Amino acid sequence: MTRNIYFLLTIITTILFSACGLKTAKEIGLRFSTEKSKLPDTLNWRKIGFAKELLNQKEMIVVISGGSNPIPLDSWGDFKASFPYKKNIDRHLLFQQTAFYRSPNTDVNCKGDCIKERKYKNYSWVAMAKPVCVDYVGGKTDLLKPEKGHLVIKTIQKCQALMFTDSIFQLTDNKGNYYVMHATETGKPDTNVALPKGWSIKKLMLTEPLIISPFGAVNDCYFNIIGDNLGQGYHQYIFADKFYPTNEQ
Repeated sequence: MTRNIYFLLTIITTILFSACGLKTAKEIGLRFSTEKSKLPDTLNWRKIGFAKELLNQKEMIVVISGGSNPIPLDSWGDFKASFPYKKNIDRHLLFQQTAFYRSPNTDVNCKGDCIKERKYKNYSWVAMAKPVCVDYVGGKTDLLKPEKGHLVIKTIQKCQALMFTDSIFQLTDNKGNYYVMHATETGKPDTNVALPKGWSIKKLMLTEPLIISPFGAVNDCYFNIIGDNLGQGYHQYIFADKFYPTNEQ
């Protein structure tokens, strides 16, 4: 398998969320532990590369080029997807390495068959992530481009770890919840983004690698992904409470 199997444009595009009409965590009754999930004993770390990603709007699943017959990079530009598939948008990533270890809806006791491959238009694709629900900070807003002063929180299932080795842009609500910026639309992080009241963002230099892993305790693989009005994406890596969402949400 190519290294692209292990790479995910880690913000799941809001086109998929809006098209599927995802509900809030409260509406679907979601509540997961904010304890970190158990990672495999051995992670296969890979440097990031260019991902060729499709969104299945019917199954609510994200797949990426990989497996036995991945689409060549020089064929990606002219590749046309048809419903229920839709091409994802490109993202400029800020982390340095990634390790993808299990496809959604795969048995946690899988041995050698943890990454699920499927065929589409004569190429092979790997199931990477599954959107679960959407919540809002500052009131309901557009999922693709939140209004200034608003944030969108997308909960996904994704068994993947990310590694930052140099510096990070840290977002916080100043209540004990912390997020790290992982992607931008422009290629340059912008700390002048309009945030909800009480929120702030700053750049931090790392003295050792920061590894972001899924939450849910034991074998669950939940991530909260925040999107701001500049198209910047953030993974939550510290929770203030023992469960998400809290009883107050």
